[in-house]
Amino acid sequence: MKRVVGVIVAGACLVYGCNSQPQSDAVHSQNLVTSSGAPAPTPPTRDNTSTAVNAPAGQQTPQTETRIIARVNGEPITLHDLIDPLIASRGLALLLNIAQLDMAKQDAREVHVTVSAEDIKNEQDITLEKLFKDRDTKDQERLTDAENKMDTERANQIRAQIHDEREKFLDEYLDQRNLSRAEYNLAIELNAYLRKSAEIQSKGKITDEMVEKQFGLEYGETAKCRVIQCANMQEIQTAQQRLKAGEDFAEVARTMSRNARTAPLGGEMPPFSLQTQGIPQEFRQLAFSLQPGQISDPLVLGDSYYLIKLEQKFAPKAVKFAAVKEILRKNMYDALTDKIMSDLHEYLGQQVMQRLTITEPLLARQFEDLKAKKEGAIKERQKMNEQWRKEREAAAAAASTQPATPAGPPAPTTLPAPANAPATPATRPGAL
Repeated sequence: MKRVVGVIVAGACLVYGCNSQPQSDAVHSQNLVTSSGAPAPTPPTRDNTSTAVNAPAGQQTPQTETRIIARVNGEPITLHDLIDPLIASRGLALLLNIAQLDMAKQDAREVHVTVSAEDIKNEQDITLEKLFKDRDTKDQERLTDAENKMDTERANQIRAQIHDEREKFLDEYLDQRNLSRAEYNLAIELNAYLRKSAEIQSKGKITDEMVEKQFGLEYGETAKCRVIQCANMQEIQTAQQRLKAGEDFAEVARTMSRNARTAPLGGEMPPFSLQTQGIPQEFRQLAFSLQPGQISDPLVLGDSYYLIKLEQKFAPKAVKFAAVKEILRKNMYDALTDKIMSDLHEYLGQQVMQRLTITEPLLARQFEDLKAKKEGAIKERQKMNEQWRKEREAAAAAASTQPATPAGPPAPTTLPAPANAPATPATRPGAL
């Protein structure tokens, strides 16, 4: 998608609270509305013609130099006194968020896509549902019961209660992450644009065959296993000796497995089926060939060696495909949309780093420092990957003649993360 980015130096009003009029863009004139139908606080709007606030900190206009916003013991505090520290502390992060949003709007205009107030309300609802669905499970059950009984008054009361509790939870969530409502509203608006684009890209991508495979994944026979991942046959033999001596498989996995995700859990993996993607076919087939409690012979996959213990098999669930087909399809579309949104968000962040021009001196210096750090981190990661590749090749060559312990870190596993593994924190500008 063609991207055209101009010079972006405005946007401070979101934090500084300018008294500007909303832009003609429909998105800036909307009120965020929660799932209960009650309006949330109106997000601040920014006006690119607001000279007093958009002037660079080092070139303040007389209005910002002299505009008094507070007094302490009779001594005035001007808007200028407030703006400079805000730019120094949070200005760059906020500017990057605004730049991403502006790029998303430019893309939307090019393909004639519009984002309405209803779209942003929907994004707000989706976000709150994902953040707090585990906190209001009982309230949702009460709401469903009231709706089933056609008790409108009680249902509205429960919706209002859910709304109030989610607003409280949201305030706590933002406080814990040192995020303001302005930053949160920016993220919601950006995600609304990304969702529109992602929905267009995902349309028609989920076929009936894919839904049938997903049915097999979720409702077919599954296995629960533990795994010990080693770097060479010598380590596998040591693990086998410990197991033969009577040590518990989980304890050996904790102390020997090279899998950083499953080792702390005693090697436990999330249940998987014969159709589960992300796990090598040889691994799946070997696991399903075992009996509960049985430990496999060593399995070699790439540069890694595995011992698998089958804990338990779960029979297929007694559910008819027709009964859950559309639910599965919706869930698959939701997952695909989220993945595309994540990719678009990351791409926007990269584009902003390449195309943003900043004229305010302090922000420009901070931006150059940030770019230098990111470039340094990329080069360091590439250097480490190259070093690991050479060490793995050397270890593989040595293993062809005799067992050897590799000098460097083991190869990354292809096995999926356990269900309760902590998620990698988002690092993109604007990510919640």
